[in-house]
Amino acid sequence: MADIPTFAEPEDAYFEFFRADSAKEPMGWANVMSYPHVRVSARGRAALYPTRQDYAAAADWSGREATGWVRSEGIPPVRLHESPNKVHLLGGWTRFNKDDEPILENRVTYILTKPADSWGIQARFGTYSWPGTDDDAAGSEACAELARLYAELTAVPERAAERCIYPMTVVEVGAVRQLADAGEFVAAHSGGEAVEWTASEIKAVQAGSRGVVVSAMLNGPSVGKGLFLLGRTDQGWKLAGTSLIR
Repeated sequence: MADIPTFAEPEDAYFEFFRADSAKEPMGWANVMSYPHVRVSARGRAALYPTRQDYAAAADWSGREATGWVRSEGIPPVRLHESPNKVHLLGGWTRFNKDDEPILENRVTYILTKPADSWGIQARFGTYSWPGTDDDAAGSEACAELARLYAELTAVPERAAERCIYPMTVVEVGAVRQLADAGEFVAAHSGGEAVEWTASEIKAVQAGSRGVVVSAMLNGPSVGKGLFLLGRTDQGWKLAGTSLIR
């Protein structure tokens, strides 16, 4: 196996992701990730890859090629929250056809981690598709839903747990937890005891056709800058994934 590259900055791994993807290099694509790697969509689907071999084996470009795709280009990324070993990076991509015409755009939040000596993409939070401008109404609705969830997490944790899509993904440095059901969600956030949570500075940072990525400051048993993916379901907005920088 070829040497695994080292990425000195989160943005290095981000741009290599698109280079390897467009070159259709399965192992090169896999080498930009931190593992386990997870891709969470606004619909709540979470694709988990335990190792780089698993990721490379699942690489398949045939579906995109059927749409006329020949390459993807990453948009300039913006650091939203950061620490020495974790960065929430606002990014996304444009897909192009053989005539270099754009055929699809999306906005994605990339969670970069540095579990050892290299940065890699631990997770991707996708808003499903981007219509060209952020949906401000959807953003406001998702922010209000997150505020309700954390208010209920203090008062009635079981009710807060109903506001999630399961499995609900929690992204850490070098680790990914998937809470299977409401019971696991409550246990992870309260441990069976009464605890107080507050979420402040809540704002939408990306909004697509089916999902919104929200930023907030959390105070409670865990304190830090939080990132949240909420998806639009038939029952309203629900939480699909979270990441916290302490």
